[in-house]
Amino acid sequence: MKKRILTACILLSVGIVNAQTPLVKDSIHLKESPTKPAERKADPGWGIKFSGFIRNDVFFDSRQVVSARPANQGELLLYPANVNNDINGKDINAASSLDMLAITTRLTGTVTGPDAFGAKTSGIIEAEFFGNANGNENVFRLRHAVARLDWPKTQLAFGQYWHPLFVTDCFPGVLSFNTGMPFQPFARNPQIRLTQKLGNEVNLIIAAISQTEAFVSSGPSTNIALGAASASQAYISNAVVPNLHAQLQYKGKSFLAGVALDYKSLRPALSAPSASGASTLVVSNERVNSVTFEAYAKITTKAVIAKAEFLSGQNLYDHLMIGGYLAYGIAPAITYKPITVNSYWVEIMGTGKKVIPGIFVGYTYNNGASEDNAVASYTRGISAGKTSISNVFRVAPRIETISGKFRFGLEAEITSATYGAAGSNAKVTGITNSVTNNRILFISSYSF
Repeated sequence: MKKRILTACILLSVGIVNAQTPLVKDSIHLKESPTKPAERKADPGWGIKFSGFIRNDVFFDSRQVVSARPANQGELLLYPANVNNDINGKDINAASSLDMLAITTRLTGTVTGPDAFGAKTSGIIEAEFFGNANGNENVFRLRHAVARLDWPKTQLAFGQYWHPLFVTDCFPGVLSFNTGMPFQPFARNPQIRLTQKLGNEVNLIIAAISQTEAFVSSGPSTNIALGAASASQAYISNAVVPNLHAQLQYKGKSFLAGVALDYKSLRPALSAPSASGASTLVVSNERVNSVTFEAYAKITTKAVIAKAEFLSGQNLYDHLMIGGYLAYGIAPAITYKPITVNSYWVEIMGTGKKVIPGIFVGYTYNNGASEDNAVASYTRGISAGKTSISNVFRVAPRIETISGKFRFGLEAEITSATYGAAGSNAKVTGITNSVTNNRILFISSYSF
């Protein structure tokens, strides 16, 4: 009797458990019903995948340099500092320096997800420890945050990414973190970008762009005309019109070429001192408009990759290049003119998998503004009526060795800058002198 009662309890417990627990299919004993589709689908792989690298830079400079950031360590070297003699005639800036930095270490998240609006979706989130201003190095800062919609012939991108003047398919592959500054435009910007395929190998790129972080224009710090120079995104924001860009690109299997036209308008000041003095103000609606033309090409062969770029640009301060714009007139009638610079660079590098040699050569030249008699300068490296850069030249041979995910690199970066007295249009016309910095850079990088 006891056995029968125990057996009944066991059967009742099993029945209750089976009634409350979902059926787990065994691939051997159970098959899908032929009249009902499978409820379990394959994992589409949507989500985020992380990659990046741990990088350390060790670099020696033969003299003091001017850098975009960090100001006191020169990671983003632009050009050597001019001669600065003491009372005994000795150059203070002739002092050498040695630095080690790991702040370029980077983390990238590649995002994928379900289709939307009939398009494939993707995104990139990227950050590093470079900080977003001098003095906060080692702080985690945003580099890229962009979402994309891809149709068969059209791509729409929204967010912060490389400015279109920085062509991701054709930029200097130097080891230096300056990536070819001040010869290559360098900026990351909030933007809306449309890429349209016009054929199998031809793309049209159109973008509307703003400014942020270190990649901003110069202007009067108080928003009052002729004020002290400061860098801010306010000058393009107050102009209302975004930075507009159009680019036509041919992208074949072994040959890439493109041309680009870029338009930017700034409103440097909201007001200007009135005729009666600085204590009273009047509204200022003056703009400074600038146009930049860029052409580039890349050839890929079995043994080498050759790249080249030419740029004639105005007011490229926000791209970490020399130049900017000048102010003219007597308050309250203040107007502005952009400074034009020409820039050229070429690069040849190997295509090996373990040992990769390369050499970069760059040259940029200050053409000044179109008018004389400037009364204020909002510029980098150039100033009306004062000592200014006439040109900058660089040659940088390098070699990399790669094993697995580890990479070592050695680069000699020789940069010369010619300084001289500038006229009232910021073009150097007086006696010039040349200074040279020799940088030896060693990098180690572990990718993941």
